[in-house]
Amino acid sequence: MEALTQIFHHEGRRRVLVGTAEEKDKPLRDLVYFPVVYNSVGLVSVFLLFAFSPKHVAEPEILNAVLYLGVVMTHWALFYVIVRRLGIDGVKKLIEPKNRFRWLPSTLVFVSLNVLFISYMVLALAYGRIPRWGSMDALQILFYIFLNPITAGFVEELIWRGYFIEKLIATGKTERRAIVYSSISFALIHGFIIVDKLIVTFVWGIISGAYYVRERNIPVLMATHIVVDVIAFWLSLFRPI
Repeated sequence: MEALTQIFHHEGRRRVLVGTAEEKDKPLRDLVYFPVVYNSVGLVSVFLLFAFSPKHVAEPEILNAVLYLGVVMTHWALFYVIVRRLGIDGVKKLIEPKNRFRWLPSTLVFVSLNVLFISYMVLALAYGRIPRWGSMDALQILFYIFLNPITAGFVEELIWRGYFIEKLIATGKTERRAIVYSSISFALIHGFIIVDKLIVTFVWGIISGAYYVRERNIPVLMATHIVVDVIAFWLSLFRPI
């Protein structure tokens, strides 16, 4: 009887250890899996567009509509994954600021991220890195100017700043490593091919990650991300440059 009790004790302990190891590996695994999901959805979207309407692949407004629709759907699918893991209350706690709001660091991160990405957009437009889009109706403009930025700002900051950084720190990673790892993954969700965009989004991840570990204020990063995306899409659509 005693031997049987010891067997159950060791088996239970082994399961706990295995479960703990799996929990530690999950953030690192997801840092790879999530970008793969985004890029896979993009590739599949382009393939389906080519298969069913090859003439539209060369039209930027159609191609972008298909790609960004896939991005929005992927955002909410991964948000659902996070909700399943943390629960609604867990997500609310992640979003809720942990420290008192401070104007100076919040203003600095807002200005820094705007300067970083808007400067990149201006240069990309000026040098023809972003193809000219065709005419858009009101519904398409609303999609790009409002729905897409709100979705990206909310989901990307929640996952790559809040969820991943907190999980990595909880599994023993230093704050610096957590910021770097999450920033690499964040850059990769924006594609594997465009090197300049990878660099800019990696730097974005470093700046916003550094702000997050110091201030623990996700809403500021969400609001900043939304504003930057609204301006970026406005520049792409209306090309004032």
